[in-house]
Amino acid sequence: MSSEKKILSNNPFDAMLKGCKTTKRTKLSDIKRENAYNDIINNIGWSRFKYTGIPDFAAATLTNEMIERAVCCGAGVVYKVPYTSGSVSAGMWVCTPVEWTGVPKADNTSDHFITHLPDGDFSLTDEQIGKYVIIRNNFEMTSDYNFTEWTATMLNETDISENQLIKWSRMTPIAKVMNAADASRMEIILQRVYNGEPWAVIDDPSKLMTNGSQTSRDDAMLRLTDETAIEKMHFLSEFHYELIRRLCNLYNMPFHTTAKSAQNLESEIHNTDIFSRMYTENGLKWRKFAMPEFPKEFGDEWKNMGVELGEMFKKENEVIENNIDDNSGDNSENVSHETNESEGGNNESN
Repeated sequence: MSSEKKILSNNPFDAMLKGCKTTKRTKLSDIKRENAYNDIINNIGWSRFKYTGIPDFAAATLTNEMIERAVCCGAGVVYKVPYTSGSVSAGMWVCTPVEWTGVPKADNTSDHFITHLPDGDFSLTDEQIGKYVIIRNNFEMTSDYNFTEWTATMLNETDISENQLIKWSRMTPIAKVMNAADASRMEIILQRVYNGEPWAVIDDPSKLMTNGSQTSRDDAMLRLTDETAIEKMHFLSEFHYELIRRLCNLYNMPFHTTAKSAQNLESEIHNTDIFSRMYTENGLKWRKFAMPEFPKEFGDEWKNMGVELGEMFKKENEVIENNIDDNSGDNSENVSHETNESEGGNNESN
């Protein structure tokens, strides 16, 4: 057995990593950061709601993620794919996005719609489907993906900017010399400096290589980078957190940065958490509207079909309620730091 085989047998992850390197689809270099951000954000959104009571015969294909992927487009339609469709999905229970056609109605729907099957090669009309239930994302049936894709793009662009700022903030002196021989000697000296050696000797006393005045130093070195620019990194970091804060506050996960304003009361910070629940609660309301339609359209086997908040979002709501309750009782603690400091200063002056 070769040493390479021994290493593979001792590390169970080596075989998996080897497969990643040889499979184009799973190559890390082929996965764009923006797509990764988009996937993370979408998975957060798809986990906001949990569907219960899906019959066993439909649960294999009609998953929670499938429903939310479609509904977050604006509206999703649940149905059993007709065997006459010619699709590989024939006979399966699915949920796919709705594309309204025909005469518009007052409730923002139309008298007809089409939808595309999960395999992407076939589309069906409402007449072809027959029995179906439509689940709305909200009254206007607007899509979440316009916002999530923009957020993923901006997070990616911020990362790129941070990466470029780090590179262009590196201290990279460029020594000017007269010829190739001087360049070779300068390479040796700079390498000694880089390695931290405390001294170096050179046999050329010219202005370019002496430790003379500030003028001679400037003449000897070019500086194409600016190490002081790294001080601007905190602006990009704050913007990164601001993007995350917007997303979390929209999706029922109130997020506060560590930079708390001195003018904000403790109660004011947490009392605004309640607003982060509004969009999610509205989405839950419109999903619940559709649940009674399942037994009407598909029979009593769907009578237990329901929807509720996901587990993590239930816990987040408990945290929000506790924060509000904790800060609603004792007003003596709800004093801004700026007020305390100014009052203390006045007392000392008196």
